[in-house]
Amino acid sequence: MKLTKIVRGCLVLVLALAAGPTSANELVQVSAVGTHEYRSFKKTASRDAALADAKSIALKKYLSSMPMAKQRMLMADFAKLEADIDTYVAEVKIQQEKRDKATKQYKVAVVAQINPIALDVYLANNSAAGVQGSGYGSDFGAMFIARVEGSRKSFDVKRTTVVETDSLASLEETSAAGSESSIESSREKSMSISRSGGSAEQKRNDVAYEPSIEISEEVAYVVEEYLVNAGFEPMGVDQLDDVPFLDEIVDQMRESGRMPSRIQKMYQTAAIDAGWTFLGIGTIDIGVQQTDPARGTIRVPATVAFRVWTLDDGRARTAASVRPQVVYGQDRGSSSVAETNAYNEAVKYAMDTVVAQLQQKGLR
Repeated sequence: MKLTKIVRGCLVLVLALAAGPTSANELVQVSAVGTHEYRSFKKTASRDAALADAKSIALKKYLSSMPMAKQRMLMADFAKLEADIDTYVAEVKIQQEKRDKATKQYKVAVVAQINPIALDVYLANNSAAGVQGSGYGSDFGAMFIARVEGSRKSFDVKRTTVVETDSLASLEETSAAGSESSIESSREKSMSISRSGGSAEQKRNDVAYEPSIEISEEVAYVVEEYLVNAGFEPMGVDQLDDVPFLDEIVDQMRESGRMPSRIQKMYQTAAIDAGWTFLGIGTIDIGVQQTDPARGTIRVPATVAFRVWTLDDGRARTAASVRPQVVYGQDRGSSSVAETNAYNEAVKYAMDTVVAQLQQKGLR
């Protein structure tokens, strides 16, 4: 696993770059409707007031989609964000505007472009870790084991049908007599009553995952970027003493697909001995490609789970965690690009969540 330690003098540069221009692909589009109630109507003033309200509503809508800890922190400082709204709402396009004379309201429907990086910079600059400055962030080592779906066995629904039949029979006899012989005949009448019912049973799919060293190493760079931008000092878990290398972990995961608890304990002990503040270990399970009929794109699911321990008192205590969460990577033509987007989105979700949880607790 290649998580190289960041040179102390580079931290300020990286944070400065994060605050630079944002490409259109990094902006998030949010629709909103702003309203201004007026007494004396002046179109320009009413439009500007409604537009300001629309920006505020768009930003709140975007914040509501964030992980809970990150959302809570930003909403607590929403007045500060609103005072500098144009930093976080990069662009606004008016779709429709209307004056309602009966209610004395002016409404503006907009599509706003939200800048997520600007929000991350705000959190980094106002968190305990972020305000430390270059060379003073907490030591934070993190490792993700990526697994790809190797096979999937699906089971059809097993149906059991029960049919109950009752039959009622009656015998009718007739007799005819002639001068020389007697003829007897019989006719059986039957009546059937049927009742049907039963049950259905289905087994869950049997999915087998294979650990991937290549993707695990690529994920390491994404993790490192997030830790630097959040103000931490990324540490290389491969620099710890007496711990297995990534390929050795993968070999031991082949049968169960999970990291043995004894290996996790080895990493915790080694990180404590090295004087680290935080250690994080997680998994990313990447599924097979799907077709998104609504968007006409290829999408790949990724399930991420992550846990971070604080180690500063000589014990490994859970400081932040991400329960298994499914995210998707999309692309219009390439399944490999969709897969890359999937694990990038998985790391982003996990790191956004745990960093916000740590920042909220004032840990650094």
